[in-house]
Amino acid sequence: MPSELDKLWFSQASLSAWQNCPLKFKYRYIDGLYWPLATVGKVSEHIELGRKFHLLAQRYFSCGEAGPTPGEPLLASWLAQLQENFPLSPDREYLPEYELRSAKSGLRLLAKYDLLVVAADKVTIYDWKTDERPPRAAFAASAQTRLYLYLLTLSGYFQGEPDQVEMVYWNPRFPKEPLRVSYSARQRHEDEDWLRKLITEILSTGAFPTTLNEKNCRFCEYRPVCHGQGLEEVQEDLLDLEEVDWEQIQEIALQGVNLP
Repeated sequence: MPSELDKLWFSQASLSAWQNCPLKFKYRYIDGLYWPLATVGKVSEHIELGRKFHLLAQRYFSCGEAGPTPGEPLLASWLAQLQENFPLSPDREYLPEYELRSAKSGLRLLAKYDLLVVAADKVTIYDWKTDERPPRAAFAASAQTRLYLYLLTLSGYFQGEPDQVEMVYWNPRFPKEPLRVSYSARQRHEDEDWLRKLITEILSTGAFPTTLNEKNCRFCEYRPVCHGQGLEEVQEDLLDLEEVDWEQIQEIALQGVNLP
């Protein structure tokens, strides 16, 4: 087992990388190679918009004001939707960009939450999406959802029952179409088993085969390494590409992986 895995905190970015392509996981988390898809114009623009919106949301939930957005009407409209749909309440605690780590049960887990909203009898996890379509139903079973809900209920910060936790994906482009994911003790048990099996598989691997998904390869930042070819220019939209955004880059940076 590579020594780098001994100190790896498993985030949704690393778990998703393994699921998408074990060789991509190796490049990022064992070889320490990572760079954003800045060479593809539309992907770079998407990442920058997402980064700016996350910063606006962090400021709003931290101090009640996000500041002006001169010359950026799209971001201004997103901020207006955020303020309209999430008015601040004095009986709730807001924790934007909240990081949790846990090594309980032999699992080294890491999550960076866009926002935790803590009420008297409930905690809601919010995750911001800025894609050009509403949050998809498939997110409910994603590595991100399963890790985020499980880790919050595992942590010492949360003292309630699993059914007192909910995760909500929200997109300012589609403010009235959130995706809500409830939780339960049964799902928590299933998620622990799933995480344990997946992480055991990663830690015990002796090989890192490339993906068999040709579409993933076409737009992967490691295509020049694997195939000696550049990335294909994105002509249409980003709907069929792997979710790559600034929060994944942040999680990778938290691991100490090299960022050029």
